Amino acid sequence: MTRTLLRLAALVVVVGATPGCFLFGLSHRIDRDLLEQIPNEEKLLLFDAENGVYIAKDEIQDARRAVEDAEHALERAERYDDVIQTRKESGAAIDTPQVINALSEWNAARIELRQAEVAYREQQVSTAESRLWASRARYERAKARLVKDFDPEEGADIDVVDFDEQVKDLEADEQEEQKALDELEKQMQLARGKYNQLSVRLQKMSGGAYGGPWADLAD
Repeated sequence: MTRTLLRLAALVVVVGATPGCFLFGLSHRIDRDLLEQIPNEEKLLLFDAENGVYIAKDEIQDARRAVEDAEHALERAERYDDVIQTRKESGAAIDTPQVINALSEWNAARIELRQAEVAYREQQVSTAESRLWASRARYERAKARLVKDFDPEEGADIDVVDFDEQVKDLEADEQEEQKALDELEKQMQLARGKYNQLSVRLQKMSGGAYGGPWADLAD
Protein backbone atom coordinates (compact mmCIF):
# COMPACT_ATOMS: atom_id res chain seq x y z
CA MET A 1 0.00 0.00 0.00
CA THR A 2 1.36 3.41 -0.94
CA ARG A 3 2.02 6.18 1.54
CA THR A 4 -0.93 8.11 0.13
CA LEU A 5 -3.38 5.30 0.78
CA LEU A 6 -1.97 4.62 4.22
CA ARG A 7 -2.38 8.23 5.20
CA LEU A 8 -5.87 8.41 3.76
CA ALA A 9 -6.89 5.32 5.68
CA ALA A 10 -5.55 6.82 8.89
CA LEU A 11 -7.43 10.08 8.58
CA VAL A 12 -10.59 9.26 10.50
CA VAL A 13 -10.64 12.57 12.36
CA VAL A 14 -10.60 15.71 10.29
CA VAL A 15 -9.71 19.14 11.59
CA GLY A 16 -11.37 21.39 9.02
CA ALA A 17 -11.16 25.09 8.42
CA THR A 18 -14.88 25.19 9.08
CA PRO A 19 -16.60 23.04 11.76
CA GLY A 20 -18.75 20.21 10.42
CA CYS A 21 -17.04 20.09 7.01
CA PHE A 22 -15.59 16.76 6.01
CA LEU A 23 -13.85 15.53 2.89
CA PHE A 24 -12.16 12.18 3.44
CA GLY A 25 -8.42 12.50 3.02
CA LEU A 26 -8.14 16.25 3.55
CA SER A 27 -7.44 17.72 6.96
CA HIS A 28 -8.33 21.26 5.89
CA ARG A 29 -11.33 22.19 3.84
CA ILE A 30 -13.42 25.25 3.07
CA ASP A 31 -17.19 24.99 2.86
CA ARG A 32 -18.44 26.40 -0.45
CA ASP A 33 -21.09 28.35 1.47
CA LEU A 34 -18.29 30.65 2.62
CA LEU A 35 -17.80 31.72 -0.98
CA GLU A 36 -21.25 33.30 -1.24
CA GLN A 37 -19.91 36.70 -0.28
CA ILE A 38 -17.05 36.51 -2.77
CA PRO A 39 -17.60 38.50 -6.01
CA ASN A 40 -18.22 36.19 -8.96
CA GLU A 41 -15.40 37.74 -10.95
CA GLU A 42 -12.98 36.77 -8.20
CA LYS A 43 -14.20 33.17 -8.26
CA LEU A 44 -12.62 32.85 -11.68
CA LEU A 45 -9.44 32.11 -9.74
CA LEU A 46 -11.01 28.81 -8.73
CA PHE A 47 -11.48 27.56 -12.28
CA ASP A 48 -7.95 26.29 -12.83
CA ALA A 49 -7.89 24.51 -9.49
CA GLU A 50 -11.32 22.99 -10.00
CA ASN A 51 -10.45 21.97 -13.53
CA GLY A 52 -7.43 20.11 -12.18
CA VAL A 53 -9.79 18.00 -10.06
CA TYR A 54 -11.95 17.10 -13.05
CA ILE A 55 -8.91 16.21 -15.15
CA ALA A 56 -7.58 13.93 -12.40
CA LYS A 57 -10.95 12.18 -12.11
CA ASP A 58 -10.97 11.53 -15.86
CA GLU A 59 -7.41 10.25 -15.64
CA ILE A 60 -8.42 7.73 -13.00
CA GLN A 61 -11.22 6.39 -15.17
CA ASP A 62 -8.93 6.11 -18.19
CA ALA A 63 -6.29 4.34 -16.09
CA ARG A 64 -8.81 1.84 -14.73
CA ARG A 65 -9.94 0.97 -18.25
CA ALA A 66 -6.29 0.53 -19.24
CA VAL A 67 -5.85 -1.92 -16.34
CA GLU A 68 -8.75 -4.01 -17.64
CA ASP A 69 -7.28 -4.03 -21.17
CA ALA A 70 -3.87 -5.07 -19.82
CA GLU A 71 -5.40 -7.86 -17.75
CA HIS A 72 -7.25 -9.20 -20.79
CA ALA A 73 -4.02 -9.14 -22.82
CA LEU A 74 -2.29 -11.09 -20.05
CA GLU A 75 -5.09 -13.66 -20.02
CA ARG A 76 -4.75 -14.13 -23.78
CA ALA A 77 -1.01 -14.66 -23.45
CA GLU A 78 -1.48 -17.21 -20.67
CA ARG A 79 -4.11 -19.09 -22.67
CA TYR A 80 -1.74 -19.27 -25.62
CA ASP A 81 0.30 -21.88 -23.78
CA ASP A 82 -2.52 -24.31 -24.60
CA VAL A 83 -2.22 -23.36 -28.27
CA ILE A 84 1.50 -24.10 -28.18
CA GLN A 85 0.84 -27.53 -26.71
CA THR A 86 -1.64 -28.20 -29.52
CA ARG A 87 0.92 -27.09 -32.12
CA LYS A 88 3.47 -29.49 -30.66
CA GLU A 89 1.11 -32.34 -31.46
CA SER A 90 -0.08 -31.01 -34.81
CA GLY A 91 2.51 -32.69 -37.02
CA ALA A 92 2.49 -29.66 -39.31
CA ALA A 93 5.67 -29.09 -41.28
CA ILE A 94 6.07 -25.62 -39.85
CA ASP A 95 5.95 -26.89 -36.28
CA THR A 96 9.51 -28.19 -36.01
CA PRO A 97 11.00 -28.61 -32.54
CA GLN A 98 13.11 -25.50 -33.12
CA VAL A 99 10.07 -23.40 -34.04
CA ILE A 100 8.01 -24.73 -31.14
CA ASN A 101 10.83 -23.97 -28.70
CA ALA A 102 11.10 -20.46 -30.11
CA LEU A 103 7.32 -20.10 -29.87
CA SER A 104 7.40 -21.14 -26.21
CA GLU A 105 10.21 -18.74 -25.43
CA TRP A 106 8.38 -15.97 -27.27
CA ASN A 107 5.15 -16.53 -25.34
CA ALA A 108 7.00 -16.63 -22.02
CA ALA A 109 8.41 -13.20 -22.88
CA ARG A 110 4.96 -12.11 -23.94
CA ILE A 111 3.51 -13.12 -20.57
CA GLU A 112 6.35 -11.31 -18.83
CA LEU A 113 5.58 -8.18 -20.84
CA ARG A 114 1.85 -8.37 -20.15
CA GLN A 115 2.52 -8.77 -16.43
CA ALA A 116 4.73 -5.70 -16.54
CA GLU A 117 1.98 -3.83 -18.36
CA VAL A 118 -0.60 -4.77 -15.74
CA ALA A 119 1.72 -3.56 -12.96
CA TYR A 120 2.35 -0.33 -14.83
CA ARG A 121 -1.35 0.31 -15.46
CA GLU A 122 -2.23 -0.42 -11.84
CA GLN A 123 0.38 2.08 -10.75
CA GLN A 124 -1.12 4.58 -13.18
CA VAL A 125 -4.36 4.30 -11.23
CA SER A 126 -2.56 4.85 -7.95
CA THR A 127 -0.68 7.82 -9.37
CA ALA A 128 -3.85 9.34 -10.76
CA GLU A 129 -5.56 8.91 -7.41
CA SER A 130 -2.73 10.70 -5.62
CA ARG A 131 -2.92 13.44 -8.25
CA LEU A 132 -6.62 13.79 -7.54
CA TRP A 133 -5.97 14.32 -3.82
CA ALA A 134 -3.27 16.87 -4.58
CA SER A 135 -5.67 18.64 -6.96
CA ARG A 136 -8.37 18.68 -4.32
CA ALA A 137 -5.91 20.14 -1.84
CA ARG A 138 -4.99 22.90 -4.29
CA TYR A 139 -8.68 23.60 -4.83
CA GLU A 140 -9.28 23.91 -1.08
CA ARG A 141 -6.29 26.23 -0.80
CA ALA A 142 -7.67 28.41 -3.58
CA LYS A 143 -10.98 28.67 -1.72
CA ALA A 144 -9.18 29.46 1.53
CA ARG A 145 -7.26 32.30 -0.09
CA LEU A 146 -10.41 33.78 -1.57
CA VAL A 147 -12.25 33.75 1.74
CA LYS A 148 -9.23 35.12 3.54
CA ASP A 149 -8.79 37.95 1.05
CA PHE A 150 -12.39 38.94 0.37
CA ASP A 151 -14.32 38.04 3.54
CA PRO A 152 -12.03 38.92 6.46
CA GLU A 153 -14.70 38.20 9.04
CA GLU A 154 -15.34 34.63 7.88
CA GLY A 155 -11.68 34.14 7.12
CA ALA A 156 -10.40 35.29 10.48
CA ASP A 157 -9.83 31.75 11.72
CA ILE A 158 -8.40 30.44 8.46
CA ASP A 159 -4.66 29.88 8.37
CA VAL A 160 -3.61 29.58 4.73
CA VAL A 161 -0.33 28.05 5.89
CA ASP A 162 -2.26 24.95 6.93
CA PHE A 163 -3.58 24.65 3.39
CA ASP A 164 -0.12 25.23 1.95
CA GLU A 165 1.26 22.39 4.07
CA GLN A 166 -1.60 20.12 3.05
CA VAL A 167 -0.83 20.78 -0.61
CA LYS A 168 2.87 20.21 0.00
CA ASP A 169 2.26 16.83 1.66
CA LEU A 170 -0.09 15.57 -1.01
CA GLU A 171 2.13 16.79 -3.82
CA ALA A 172 5.01 14.92 -2.20
CA ASP A 173 2.87 11.76 -2.23
CA GLU A 174 2.04 12.39 -5.87
CA GLN A 175 5.74 12.68 -6.69
CA GLU A 176 6.46 9.37 -4.93
CA GLU A 177 3.73 7.68 -6.94
CA GLN A 178 5.11 9.19 -10.14
CA LYS A 179 8.59 7.89 -9.35
CA ALA A 180 7.17 4.41 -8.86
CA LEU A 181 5.33 4.76 -12.16
CA ASP A 182 8.49 5.86 -13.96
CA GLU A 183 10.38 2.84 -12.62
CA LEU A 184 7.64 0.44 -13.73
CA GLU A 185 7.66 2.06 -17.15
CA LYS A 186 11.39 1.30 -17.45
CA GLN A 187 10.78 -2.33 -16.51
CA MET A 188 7.94 -2.53 -19.01
CA GLN A 189 10.11 -1.12 -21.79
CA LEU A 190 12.84 -3.65 -21.04
CA ALA A 191 10.30 -6.46 -21.20
CA ARG A 192 8.94 -5.05 -24.47
CA GLY A 193 12.43 -4.91 -25.97
CA LYS A 194 13.01 -8.57 -25.16
CA TYR A 195 9.60 -9.52 -26.52
CA ASN A 196 10.15 -7.59 -29.76
CA GLN A 197 13.50 -9.26 -30.38
CA LEU A 198 11.98 -12.71 -29.90
CA SER A 199 9.06 -11.76 -32.14
CA VAL A 200 11.42 -10.88 -35.00
CA ARG A 201 13.38 -14.10 -34.55
CA LEU A 202 10.20 -16.21 -34.39
CA GLN A 203 8.76 -14.64 -37.52
CA LYS A 204 11.96 -15.43 -39.44
CA MET A 205 12.10 -19.00 -38.16
CA SER A 206 8.44 -19.65 -38.93
CA GLY A 207 8.31 -17.82 -42.23
CA GLY A 208 5.87 -15.33 -40.76
CA ALA A 209 3.51 -17.95 -39.35
CA TYR A 210 4.14 -16.96 -35.73
CA GLY A 211 5.14 -13.89 -33.75
CA GLY A 212 3.48 -11.25 -35.89
CA PRO A 213 1.56 -8.19 -34.64
CA TRP A 214 -1.71 -10.16 -34.89
CA ALA A 215 -0.53 -12.57 -32.20
CA ASP A 216 -2.31 -10.83 -29.33
CA LEU A 217 -5.65 -11.54 -31.00
CA ALA A 218 -5.07 -15.26 -30.66
CA ASP A 219 -6.44 -17.15 -27.67
